[in-house]
Amino acid sequence: MRRRFALLAALAMLAAGPAAAQPAWPDRAVTVIHNYGPGTGSDAMARAVAEAFGQRFGQPFPVVNRDGAAGVVGTRALASATPDGYTILVGPLTAITSQPHVVKDTGLGPEAVAPVCNVAVNMLGVVVRADSPIRSGADLVAAAKRGPLNFGSSGRVSLSAIGVQKLQAATGGDYVSVGFRSDGAALTEVIAGRLDFGAVFLGNATPFLRDGQLRLVGVFADRRYPDAPTVPTFPEQGIEAQQMSYAGILAPRGTPPAILARLEEACRAAMASAPFLRAVERYAIIPDFRDSAAFAALLRREYDQLGQAMRALGVQPE
Repeated sequence: MRRRFALLAALAMLAAGPAAAQPAWPDRAVTVIHNYGPGTGSDAMARAVAEAFGQRFGQPFPVVNRDGAAGVVGTRALASATPDGYTILVGPLTAITSQPHVVKDTGLGPEAVAPVCNVAVNMLGVVVRADSPIRSGADLVAAAKRGPLNFGSSGRVSLSAIGVQKLQAATGGDYVSVGFRSDGAALTEVIAGRLDFGAVFLGNATPFLRDGQLRLVGVFADRRYPDAPTVPTFPEQGIEAQQMSYAGILAPRGTPPAILARLEEACRAAMASAPFLRAVERYAIIPDFRDSAAFAALLRREYDQLGQAMRALGVQPE
């Protein structure tokens, strides 16, 4: 009897051992990749979400900026990370939805990642220095027809640059794209007077719009920018040029479903947290929560539609 009891006890310990050896997630720091540069609205959003996650889970969520190639560098780092819940990405989705149509062999697309949640919708628009003579879409078009306008964006085929391409297709004119690693660098050049305008995520330009260094000319959207409700969209100004963007949370493909579910729940809570609401106020971020299922559908839709837009513009992967 004692021998049988000892055998059963040993088997029970063996069965419990692996489960007992697995610590609850997270039991250490979780790296948060932001796939664009620091000092922008999307960076502030990532840091706000990371702060809220740290408060919720009681572990550090340090943010690492891995910018470059319109978000591809950071997103590839996320996609190749170990799918154990200790690396996530918070940032714009262009590396998933548009860059695969532009750059060969990125290894990215909707199937390369595990969608957690959408956090925000980003509006794109044209901003000029406060003393620029360009005050409207009509002024912009007229100036571009008189001679080439140099504009800054986060890449030749970034979503904001695509907005300008759509504007050009609708109205003509000559626009020269100057690409930067982030909107922050492009905005610095606009403010310094070395570029005619910036085509950017408006959340990144908001602090400069509020302090009077920049002026908003128009928005590539179907609605007005909430922080500048008196500025008409380009379609309202008679220019059919729309291009929206989204930002959310991704994990590596293969991340355990239980961890993804906890991240999704934390995402919903983070969007009501004090850190996130502070970022919303400062950068005029437009919250847009979508759960993992709706987020996955959004990624697929944007990927397909941007592929069609790129082909219509004659863009081929290089």
